[in-house]
Amino acid sequence: MKNKRLLLHICCGPCSMAPLEQVLAAERDCELFFFNPNIHPSVEWQRRLDNALKAAQHYELPLHIFPGTDEEAWRKRAAEGKERCKFCYETRMQKTAEFAADNGFDSFSTSLLVSPYQDREAIIRAGTAAAAEYGLEFEAHDWRKQYRRGQDLAREIGLYRQKYCGCIISLEDSKFYEKICAEHAQLVQSS
Repeated sequence: MKNKRLLLHICCGPCSMAPLEQVLAAERDCELFFFNPNIHPSVEWQRRLDNALKAAQHYELPLHIFPGTDEEAWRKRAAEGKERCKFCYETRMQKTAEFAADNGFDSFSTSLLVSPYQDREAIIRAGTAAAAEYGLEFEAHDWRKQYRRGQDLAREIGLYRQKYCGCIISLEDSKFYEKICAEHAQLVQSS
Protein backbone atom coordinates (compact mmCIF):
# COMPACT_ATOMS: atom_id res chain seq x y z
CA MET A 1 0.00 0.00 0.00
CA LYS A 2 1.29 3.44 -0.93
CA ASN A 3 2.36 5.73 1.91
CA LYS A 4 -0.12 8.59 1.67
CA ARG A 5 1.33 12.09 1.55
CA LEU A 6 0.12 13.98 4.60
CA LEU A 7 -0.11 17.75 4.90
CA LEU A 8 -0.20 18.71 8.57
CA HIS A 9 -1.65 22.11 9.35
CA ILE A 10 0.19 23.53 12.35
CA CYS A 11 -1.13 26.31 14.51
CA CYS A 12 2.15 26.81 16.39
CA GLY A 13 5.39 25.08 17.27
CA PRO A 14 4.41 23.51 20.62
CA CYS A 15 1.18 21.95 19.35
CA SER A 16 3.03 20.39 16.42
CA MET A 17 5.63 18.54 18.50
CA ALA A 18 3.71 15.47 19.72
CA PRO A 19 1.74 14.97 16.49
CA LEU A 20 4.96 15.15 14.48
CA GLU A 21 6.65 12.68 16.78
CA GLN A 22 3.73 10.27 16.17
CA VAL A 23 3.53 10.87 12.41
CA LEU A 24 7.25 10.42 11.90
CA ALA A 25 7.33 7.29 14.09
CA ALA A 26 4.78 5.85 11.65
CA GLU A 27 7.22 6.73 8.83
CA ARG A 28 4.72 8.98 7.09
CA ASP A 29 5.60 11.28 4.21
CA CYS A 30 4.67 14.58 5.83
CA GLU A 31 4.98 18.28 5.14
CA LEU A 32 3.75 21.19 7.24
CA PHE A 33 1.40 24.06 6.48
CA PHE A 34 1.18 27.29 8.48
CA PHE A 35 -2.04 29.17 7.74
CA ASN A 36 -3.37 31.03 10.77
CA PRO A 37 -5.10 34.33 9.98
CA ASN A 38 -6.78 33.99 13.38
CA ILE A 39 -3.59 34.91 15.24
CA HIS A 40 -3.55 38.53 16.40
CA PRO A 41 -1.88 40.95 16.71
CA SER A 42 0.68 40.61 13.92
CA VAL A 43 3.57 40.52 16.39
CA GLU A 44 2.01 37.37 17.91
CA TRP A 45 1.47 35.89 14.44
CA GLN A 46 5.19 36.38 13.69
CA ARG A 47 6.19 34.93 17.05
CA ARG A 48 4.17 31.78 16.42
CA LEU A 49 5.49 31.49 12.87
CA ASP A 50 9.07 31.75 14.16
CA ASN A 51 8.39 28.88 16.56
CA ALA A 52 6.64 26.82 13.88
CA LEU A 53 9.82 27.24 11.81
CA LYS A 54 11.90 26.00 14.77
CA ALA A 55 9.68 22.92 15.08
CA ALA A 56 9.93 22.24 11.34
CA GLN A 57 13.72 22.56 11.51
CA HIS A 58 13.84 20.29 14.56
CA TYR A 59 12.03 17.54 12.63
CA GLU A 60 13.71 18.47 9.33
CA LEU A 61 10.40 18.91 7.52
CA PRO A 62 9.34 21.42 4.88
CA LEU A 63 7.04 24.17 6.13
CA HIS A 64 4.75 25.91 3.65
CA ILE A 65 3.71 29.35 4.88
CA PHE A 66 0.56 31.14 3.81
CA PRO A 67 1.13 34.64 5.17
CA GLY A 68 -1.19 37.03 6.84
CA THR A 69 -3.40 37.75 9.78
CA ASP A 70 -6.94 39.11 9.66
CA GLU A 71 -7.98 40.64 12.98
CA GLU A 72 -10.89 42.50 11.36
CA ALA A 73 -12.62 39.28 10.24
CA TRP A 74 -12.54 37.86 13.77
CA ARG A 75 -13.76 41.10 15.36
CA LYS A 76 -16.59 41.28 12.82
CA ARG A 77 -17.56 37.69 13.54
CA ALA A 78 -17.68 38.37 17.28
CA ALA A 79 -19.63 41.62 16.82
CA GLU A 80 -22.23 39.81 14.72
CA GLY A 81 -22.64 37.23 17.47
CA LYS A 82 -21.53 34.46 15.12
CA GLU A 83 -19.47 31.53 16.31
CA ARG A 84 -15.92 32.69 15.74
CA CYS A 85 -14.31 29.35 16.68
CA LYS A 86 -16.34 27.48 14.06
CA PHE A 87 -15.42 30.17 11.53
CA CYS A 88 -11.78 29.83 12.57
CA TYR A 89 -11.68 26.05 12.11
CA GLU A 90 -13.55 26.20 8.80
CA THR A 91 -11.32 28.97 7.42
CA ARG A 92 -8.11 27.14 8.25
CA MET A 93 -9.25 23.66 7.20
CA GLN A 94 -10.60 25.01 3.88
CA LYS A 95 -7.27 26.65 2.96
CA THR A 96 -5.32 23.58 4.13
CA ALA A 97 -7.46 21.28 1.96
CA GLU A 98 -7.09 23.60 -1.03
CA PHE A 99 -3.29 23.68 -0.64
CA ALA A 100 -3.15 19.90 -0.14
CA ALA A 101 -5.19 19.26 -3.30
CA ASP A 102 -3.18 21.74 -5.36
CA ASN A 103 0.12 20.18 -4.28
CA GLY A 104 -0.50 16.44 -4.60
CA PHE A 105 -1.21 15.45 -1.01
CA ASP A 106 -3.57 12.56 -0.33
CA SER A 107 -4.68 13.63 3.12
CA PHE A 108 -4.38 16.36 5.70
CA SER A 109 -4.75 16.84 9.42
CA THR A 110 -4.12 19.55 11.99
CA SER A 111 -2.10 19.96 15.15
CA LEU A 112 -5.21 21.53 16.68
CA LEU A 113 -6.26 17.94 17.42
CA VAL A 114 -3.60 17.67 20.15
CA SER A 115 -5.14 20.35 22.34
CA PRO A 116 -7.60 19.42 25.09
CA TYR A 117 -8.72 23.08 24.97
CA GLN A 118 -10.05 23.02 21.39
CA ASP A 119 -13.48 21.84 20.18
CA ARG A 120 -12.41 18.51 18.68
CA GLU A 121 -15.78 17.71 17.09
CA ALA A 122 -15.99 21.12 15.38
CA ILE A 123 -12.46 20.66 14.03
CA ILE A 124 -13.34 17.22 12.68
CA ARG A 125 -16.52 18.53 11.04
CA ALA A 126 -14.58 21.39 9.39
CA GLY A 127 -11.77 19.11 8.25
CA THR A 128 -14.09 16.41 6.93
CA ALA A 129 -16.18 18.93 4.98
CA ALA A 130 -13.10 20.57 3.44
CA ALA A 131 -11.60 17.18 2.57
CA ALA A 132 -14.80 16.07 0.82
CA GLU A 133 -14.84 19.25 -1.26
CA TYR A 134 -11.32 18.55 -2.56
CA GLY A 135 -11.44 14.74 -2.81
CA LEU A 136 -9.03 14.22 0.08
CA GLU A 137 -9.01 12.34 3.35
CA PHE A 138 -9.09 14.24 6.63
CA GLU A 139 -7.13 12.35 9.27
CA ALA A 140 -8.92 12.93 12.58
CA HIS A 141 -6.16 11.74 14.89
CA ASP A 142 -6.69 11.89 18.61
CA TRP A 143 -3.38 13.21 19.91
CA ARG A 144 -4.81 14.69 23.13
CA LYS A 145 -3.09 12.09 25.34
CA GLN A 146 0.24 13.33 23.97
CA TYR A 147 -0.49 16.99 24.79
CA ARG A 148 1.82 17.12 27.86
CA ARG A 149 4.51 15.21 25.96
CA GLY A 150 4.37 17.88 23.25
CA GLN A 151 4.64 20.66 25.81
CA ASP A 152 7.69 18.94 27.33
CA LEU A 153 9.30 18.59 23.89
CA ALA A 154 8.59 22.25 23.17
CA ARG A 155 10.21 23.26 26.46
CA GLU A 156 13.26 21.08 25.66
CA ILE A 157 13.96 22.91 22.39
CA GLY A 158 13.05 26.33 23.79
CA LEU A 159 9.78 27.03 21.99
CA TYR A 160 7.50 29.86 23.06
CA ARG A 161 4.33 28.43 24.61
CA GLN A 162 1.48 30.91 24.22
CA LYS A 163 -1.21 31.67 26.78
CA TYR A 164 -4.23 32.20 24.49
CA CYS A 165 -5.64 30.46 21.43
CA GLY A 166 -4.68 33.23 19.03
CA CYS A 167 -7.51 35.54 18.09
CA ILE A 168 -7.82 39.05 19.43
CA ILE A 169 -11.04 38.18 21.27
CA SER A 170 -9.36 35.34 23.17
CA LEU A 171 -6.45 37.66 23.99
CA GLU A 172 -8.79 40.26 25.42
CA ASP A 173 -10.50 37.54 27.49
CA SER A 174 -7.24 36.04 28.74
CA LYS A 175 -6.32 36.25 32.40
CA PHE A 176 -2.79 36.91 31.13
CA TYR A 177 -3.86 39.90 29.00
CA GLU A 178 -1.61 42.52 30.63
CA LYS A 179 1.43 40.24 30.67
CA ILE A 180 0.94 39.28 27.02
CA CYS A 181 0.49 42.91 25.95
CA ALA A 182 3.70 43.84 27.79
CA GLU A 183 5.54 41.03 25.96
CA HIS A 184 4.11 42.24 22.63
CA ALA A 185 5.26 45.80 23.36
CA GLN A 186 8.78 44.54 24.09
CA LEU A 187 8.84 42.54 20.85
CA VAL A 188 7.70 45.56 18.82
CA GLN A 189 10.37 47.78 20.43
CA SER A 190 13.14 45.26 19.79
CA SER A 191 12.25 44.77 16.12
